[in-house]
Amino acid sequence: MRKLKKSLKKIKMEIIEKEKKSRKNIKPIYNELFNDFDSCLCTDRNYQLKKLYPTEKEAEKRAKFLFDEQGVYLIVYPCPYSLGWHLTKY
Repeated sequence: MRKLKKSLKKIKMEIIEKEKKSRKNIKPIYNELFNDFDSCLCTDRNYQLKKLYPTEKEAEKRAKFLFDEQGVYLIVYPCPYSLGWHLTKY
């Protein structure tokens, strides 16, 4: 189990680093219509609005809860269009 956790953490860190490198020139936009942290225009694969978390720590806390409760492994990533964080399946 420890090896699996180490492997998953390594994969997560690699994805985060690739994400950071690919977004060097992209700056988040902030729209006053979406000034609360529950809203942005990002959608999931079913075109449902994604939940926006105000901090990375809060998103990670939610991801851990969902893993513990449902066994779903989620990755935290920064919203490209707003000031917040999203969860996605790996």
